[in-house]
Amino acid sequence: MEDQTTHTEHDEFADDLTADTWSNELAGPGLIARLGAEAAGTFILVLLGVGTAVVGRGPLDVALAYGIALMIGIVAFGGVSGAHFNPAVTVGAWLSGRFPGMDVVPYFLAQVVGGIVAAGVVRLGMGSLEAVNGEAAMRLMGAVSARYGDHAPLADSGLNFGLGVALGVEVIATGVLTLVVLAAASRRATLAIAPLATGLTFAVLMLWTIPFTNGALNPARATATALFSDTWALQQLWVWWLAPILGAAIVGLLYRIYGPIEEAEALPEGAEN
Repeated sequence: MEDQTTHTEHDEFADDLTADTWSNELAGPGLIARLGAEAAGTFILVLLGVGTAVVGRGPLDVALAYGIALMIGIVAFGGVSGAHFNPAVTVGAWLSGRFPGMDVVPYFLAQVVGGIVAAGVVRLGMGSLEAVNGEAAMRLMGAVSARYGDHAPLADSGLNFGLGVALGVEVIATGVLTLVVLAAASRRATLAIAPLATGLTFAVLMLWTIPFTNGALNPARATATALFSDTWALQQLWVWWLAPILGAAIVGLLYRIYGPIEEAEALPEGAEN
């Protein structure tokens, strides 16, 4: 009788291990952990990207720094927060139906805070150099900020690309970035390639946009550098929020309509409500 009871208990335990209910009991990272990951990832992105730019490295070096920094962030925090590190990407993920709307604003705040702290660290680092005073530091931060018109990266050469060009370039570039992020994280994709695919895409897009706008693609990054720059950078900041979010929103909605059907089918019953 004792052996029979023991055998039954073992069977029940084995059934519990294989039951679907266990998957519902597993808890993912909480909101605080995810926000911390987003802030930390954005900090790494801005620190390495802006830090490389302010020392006078060329466009290729800067683009690679941003791309590699994004790879690092995805590897380190992708399993925690999804590794957005960009308000535009968060909007795209939300509108594609793969991110809860209630977490959009908290993600925004975490990303902006992480970027500002990183830009502050870069600014403090410049202040430690005897040859760089406060005014010179502001000019350096302005030089690495997103800009257009009279402040465009190639304005001194007569290529002062205006508002229309800035909007168009940023909408397209951020749309492409969002598309790659969504595709790399889809059920059809091999997740191991997500850091490489996303990082290289970001690097190429930065290399393309730097001559036009200095490569915004990320409202959090643009906000961080603008706060430590001249007043004109803050006056132009609305462009670097509008264009990237618009590009990501368009792609997010299109991905929701035309994206892989199995991802929509994988939603639990009632989730679409």
